[in-house]
Amino acid sequence: MSISFDSLPISDVSKRNMQDMIREFGREVEDEIIMLINQKKFDEIEDRFYKKLEFGTGGMRGKVGIGTNRINKYTIHTATQGFANYLKKVKGSKNLSCVIGYDTRKDSRSLAIEAARVLVGNGIRTYLIKIPMPTPFISFAIRYLKASGGVILTASHNPPNYNGYKVYWDDGAQVVAPHDKGIIQEFYNITSSRQINLVSEDELKSSQLFSEVLEEVKEAYLDTLKSNLKNLYDIEKPRYDGIKIAYTPLHGTSLYLTPDALRYIGFRNIYLVEKETTVDGNFSAVPSPNPEDDNSFNGVVELAKEVGAQVFFASDPDADRVRVGINDSGNITLFSGNQIASMMLSWILTNLSKRNLLPEDSFVVTTIVTTGLISKISRKFGVETYLTLTGFKYIGEKIRIFEGRKKFIFGCEESIGYLYGDDVRDKDSVISTCILSLMVEDLMSQSKNLNDYLMDIYREYGVHIESLMSLDFEGVEGQKRIELIMEKVRNSRIDTIGELSVMSRIDLKNRTYEDFGKSEKEEYKTDLPISDVVIINLEGGSKVVVRPSGTEPKIKIYFFSEFDNKVENLRDYEKKHKLMTEDFKRKFIEK
Repeated sequence: MSISFDSLPISDVSKRNMQDMIREFGREVEDEIIMLINQKKFDEIEDRFYKKLEFGTGGMRGKVGIGTNRINKYTIHTATQGFANYLKKVKGSKNLSCVIGYDTRKDSRSLAIEAARVLVGNGIRTYLIKIPMPTPFISFAIRYLKASGGVILTASHNPPNYNGYKVYWDDGAQVVAPHDKGIIQEFYNITSSRQINLVSEDELKSSQLFSEVLEEVKEAYLDTLKSNLKNLYDIEKPRYDGIKIAYTPLHGTSLYLTPDALRYIGFRNIYLVEKETTVDGNFSAVPSPNPEDDNSFNGVVELAKEVGAQVFFASDPDADRVRVGINDSGNITLFSGNQIASMMLSWILTNLSKRNLLPEDSFVVTTIVTTGLISKISRKFGVETYLTLTGFKYIGEKIRIFEGRKKFIFGCEESIGYLYGDDVRDKDSVISTCILSLMVEDLMSQSKNLNDYLMDIYREYGVHIESLMSLDFEGVEGQKRIELIMEKVRNSRIDTIGELSVMSRIDLKNRTYEDFGKSEKEEYKTDLPISDVVIINLEGGSKVVVRPSGTEPKIKIYFFSEFDNKVENLRDYEKKHKLMTEDFKRKFIEK
């Protein structure tokens, strides 16, 4: 059937992208477009074709389906060929190898196979992880197998109709500049399917360049994890057997590693939310596959109460992030990523210091949207803190920069991502769950729980309250709305937010600093890369940070409040923090 695009109510860019994709890939693409036209889903067509997917802070991520702005086997082929071309350009054509991992989404393994077809077609030794495994496991595998790089098919906590493509370098960290820009350029250089080197699935399975791996790497990962934890805690001594742990993988990959890791370091009473342990890319048994959403804890909280577990966890589907809560005789407390990171860092540095195992040239890395407690805690122990942009790839970059000169201890970001040690170069929910479980055991021996420990931190460093406002704006119109909000945040003159005076504004995109006591903007000097981020500094150390998401159609607003150390006033402080967030929304977001 021949299609006439001229009369369709979509942009010229979308028309061109559709024509190009039909010309390249034929009937399968054409049939789906005809179906959408017949259903008069012109907004859907526009969203699918108005641009090509790009690499953001977490790689390439989008809805699954036919379209240049979608994840499908054609965009995976193009992305992988771009990656292969860049590897050859930077590392030469000989002895290249790559690890491919994937999550539990229904199309992740099939897309991983498509990536493998391209890599082997380019003469690159390819290791495919046999089963869905956590993202940090793939990072470890890249390092363990001494691979040239890696690819992970995952969309983390996104809805079931999403998937993603994350690229890793030979150090096991996500690609950063100049590699990310180099791969993107190679991606855009591919304008025809004839530029893609592709073997058939039968050729892939019979190729000496292709193998599936798991057991050896898993054993090495668990041994390394245990060795690292011995520096923090005497895991060989007779253990406190009263601790019970409730856990949910939220239908994700942590099922295949985290329970084994907990048992490997001596925990016995581990209870899983059975209905959430199935491999289910639709995440059928959970209200949300994102542990940042309190609703994702419904099942594991119910289980914790049923079995009397003092602590419970939920990991996202690709198992790089984890959130923890406690059950204190039926009273449930869920902790934020900022609170968890602060408690982990305090406990880690305290224990390393007690054991005289804290190196002199040690450092911690966190992001500009993570709690200020991290730098305060590090300073107490004489540990240097580095700030990066949002995205754990920047933390991995700092580890590589200082490798051999300084010792990395801990990295964290507010979105429930943490890393202890440098054997993995991405956030790791598995070792984080183990550390938090050891913390709970340690605190129980002192008749304390995690909430008691958090209050101790507030008493020492001051009460810190943080929150995130994440607003979805889908499609072309949504993108325009995000741009308008950023323009208003960047240029509006607002003297107060809540009860607090605005002191200054930092624009990381335009590299400007604006002191609200002066009339003119100044140049802002920083080592941070240029990024579409605006920081509004308020009196007393409070602040607001605003940025569009790099991987999703969202704008994110981070609120930070600092108070004195009077924890008895915590509820009043929370009210003041809420007043600040509501006033910001009224002044900058609402039309």
